[in-house]
Amino acid sequence: MSRPPTSRDLARMAGVSQATVSRVLTNSPKVTAETRERVLQVLKDANYTPNALARAMKTGRTDTIGVFMTRVTSPFHAELLDEIGRVLSSMGLHMILWNIEHDQEETIAEVLQQRFVDGFLLTSATYDSKLHTMALASGTPTVLLHRGIDGLDCDQVVGDNWQGAYDAGRYLVDHGHTDIGLVTLTHTGNTSRDRDLGFRAALADAGVKIKPGNVVSVDVPHSAGHAAAIKLLSRKKPPTAIYAVTDLLAFGVLDGARARGARVPDDVWVVGFDNTEMAAWEAFDLTTVDQPVHGIVETGIQLLRDRINDPDRPTEVVTLPCPLAIRGSTANRH
Repeated sequence: MSRPPTSRDLARMAGVSQATVSRVLTNSPKVTAETRERVLQVLKDANYTPNALARAMKTGRTDTIGVFMTRVTSPFHAELLDEIGRVLSSMGLHMILWNIEHDQEETIAEVLQQRFVDGFLLTSATYDSKLHTMALASGTPTVLLHRGIDGLDCDQVVGDNWQGAYDAGRYLVDHGHTDIGLVTLTHTGNTSRDRDLGFRAALADAGVKIKPGNVVSVDVPHSAGHAAAIKLLSRKKPPTAIYAVTDLLAFGVLDGARARGARVPDDVWVVGFDNTEMAAWEAFDLTTVDQPVHGIVETGIQLLRDRINDPDRPTEVVTLPCPLAIRGSTANRH
């Protein structure tokens, strides 16, 4: 055979499936000793000893981290994924990405059990998701990034969403706004919940009540923010400021305001949350709460490495500050 053998070639030579060859290469316990010996002999005869796999078989480490993410095309998640890849690469580690928005639960369960990786980073944990419980049950070191789960015995690194939202609310009321719109999400995890409750707490502490008609609960996309802005700005007395719990929704609010003929910030102030790269673009110039992506990722990956090296260490929950970044979508830059 002039070319290097493929996994299909090796499987045919050993009389097994490609999946079985993969399990042998990743040292899966699901393979019988007899089958493992037969496959390894074929690998030896074919001189098939890739460095990384050979090292993994000797050390039990793959130097690869599995990342579970949803909505990878959203501005925030795209930046989060890029930062994860950058930091892992700087540490000499590799990444495998699973987009859980499209993978079936059975597929994810198989991935969790096959030990392709040294650890997992979960970026989209929700209350009703089984992913984090399955990951922990698999015995593979796991860290939650960006979204946390209260009371979960797992390493977690999150931004201080409640305080960041509180500061955004105080900023608006301190500059005279009392008729304020809130574009929020259905609360499936700590992130969206805290970005809602922190904002409400700031207004309540300042004696400002949110009118029920000024609260719009929406889905994730830009179009939802656009529709929310049209709804809010069509009220008989529209709000003078609108806070959206993500930048993507805030971008939709800005575009919806313009479609409605409202001037930003002259007629309405707009505040978002995440401080994605797009927020600083001139087309948006969005005042927003900064989500410390670099700090979350770097801290989370270090926690994961610590967990891999010491599986029995106490779990940690790290919360990083989320300061307000003031731009032109609000009139007062100070």
